[in-house]
Amino acid sequence: MMMRDLPGRIITAVFTLWLVSLLIFLVFQVLPGNPAQIILGAEAAPEQVAALEKELGLDRPVFLRYLHWLGGVFRGDLGNSLRYAQPVRRLMANSLQVTLPVAGMALFFILLLGIPLGLVVGKYHWQKRGFFLSALLQLGTAVPSFWLGIMLTLVLAKLFRSFTPGAFVPWEEDWLGALASLIPPALTVALPKTAVLNRYVGAAFIEESNADYIRTAYSKGITEKRVFYRHLLKNILISVITVFGLMGADILGGSIIVEKVFALPGIGRLLIDAISFRDFPLIQGIALYLSTVVVLLNLLVDLFYSILDPRIRWS
Repeated sequence: MMMRDLPGRIITAVFTLWLVSLLIFLVFQVLPGNPAQIILGAEAAPEQVAALEKELGLDRPVFLRYLHWLGGVFRGDLGNSLRYAQPVRRLMANSLQVTLPVAGMALFFILLLGIPLGLVVGKYHWQKRGFFLSALLQLGTAVPSFWLGIMLTLVLAKLFRSFTPGAFVPWEEDWLGALASLIPPALTVALPKTAVLNRYVGAAFIEESNADYIRTAYSKGITEKRVFYRHLLKNILISVITVFGLMGADILGGSIIVEKVFALPGIGRLLIDAISFRDFPLIQGIALYLSTVVVLLNLLVDLFYSILDPRIRWS
């Protein structure tokens, strides 16, 4: 019963992705700039530009070019980068080897710190320790990411002499070294968002603690521990799961500032380079990836809603 609408949600997600792919492709068709001219340079002769346009298929109708590009997407072929003269898929895969581990560790830190501390803030909201902890954590929302990254780099460089600031160790050279080099960027991404999640968890705890169903549970003689785990925690998670989903989409898209501070070859940095050089195929590929992340995370959020509370039904 709970999963009966899952096929419909999957179909909706697939349709959304198709519509997004169409919009992404059409937008780059109307933007000024000729890919053939970009490849050959401003000094290229018109005959050379026309020959390259024919080779790239740019002389064909837009509809046929879209079908060709969409067919390549299904085959895993996103075209070739105009700047790097390499397959877009390879460039994105190399960047995601950095972005995805950073995102995974950042999300882990957010869950590890945001939910427990938020529960503490909510429980002791009217006490001095709750107020102090809340004020301390809210500083995270005001600290700029670049400053936090620089401070973490300096502290770790002082504490651990083996840590080289701003150096990413490739996975193929030393996977432990690569993992260690990604922890500071992950913390830099996670700490400000932890403060945001902490605020939502604390507010949800206060609101749910005063709900009628909690007072009814206590009146039946149910222990505080059981009320917390069986009733309160589940409803708190329902309240904050949307916020966490939005954070996940943002983090998986790469943090441009953090990647710049730590000199990481991530997807955000690759996107900025692609925009700077008007590398349309690469921008299209990254935009499609970002859209896919958002759609899939929205689908997962709906699924978790239904798992946490079977009363919630997908429309």
